[in-house]
Amino acid sequence: MHPVNELQVENVAAAFNSVAPDFEETLENDITRAFRSKVYETVRSLVPAGARILDINCGIGIDAIALAQEGYRTSGVDISPGMIKQAKERSRKSGTEGVEFVLSSFDDLSMFSGRSIDLVLSNFGGVNCSSSLERCAAEVARTLRPGGYFVAVVMPRTSLWEIVAGAVRLNLSAAFRRLGGTVPARGFRSNTFAVTYYSPGSFTAFFSRWFSVRHLRGMNIFSPPPHAVRFRTRHPLLSSLLERWEPHVAALPIFRSVGDHFMIVLQRSTSESPADE
Repeated sequence: MHPVNELQVENVAAAFNSVAPDFEETLENDITRAFRSKVYETVRSLVPAGARILDINCGIGIDAIALAQEGYRTSGVDISPGMIKQAKERSRKSGTEGVEFVLSSFDDLSMFSGRSIDLVLSNFGGVNCSSSLERCAAEVARTLRPGGYFVAVVMPRTSLWEIVAGAVRLNLSAAFRRLGGTVPARGFRSNTFAVTYYSPGSFTAFFSRWFSVRHLRGMNIFSPPPHAVRFRTRHPLLSSLLERWEPHVAALPIFRSVGDHFMIVLQRSTSESPADE
């Protein structure tokens, strides 16, 4: 199994620490809220209220708290102390029960061994920041009960929206930046870290030993992605039309790998657990 890149871990933690205090004010918007709603719909379709859910890049706890408020028993993990601090404070202020937050990398989920987790969630491209996706896959498999689900929202190597937006601006480096595979993250003030983009096939390959694919769909293929709030504000009718049309094609092979993200549902398909290494 590939070793954890400690420098990557430190860089990711520092970057997310830098945005933790004002994360909701600066990065949450109507698009991200609608995006999260689609993820919650998928979770509800897979496991009933009362199930155990582990959010492995929980940030300030938005998803873990929202799902706890629907009756799930949720735990959130994040590598950033600042994010965990905000998550705990958010949970306290909301009076939400049935949720806990733990400071850890998703490259090490050993503290959840034996809990019989029903569903592991990774939203908004968290797994794209992993220092070793092979290790992450083994940790998720070790944590989930046989038959449990991994719902991952992943950033693909091809984004139709970015290609079109970059071409319109005559900025080809922006249009095709994801094709490089691994590039520096943006939007974390002076902090940066490596982000690796995956096609659905290359992503699934890391999990194929223990998982089978249940569902795959593209997200924000034509509709404005979370960073395109200005476009949505300037073109509300066009944005609304694209948002209504997109679900009809989101699961088609041609489109499901070219959104701003894709959402994949993997099911734990064997009782064999990864060997401790």
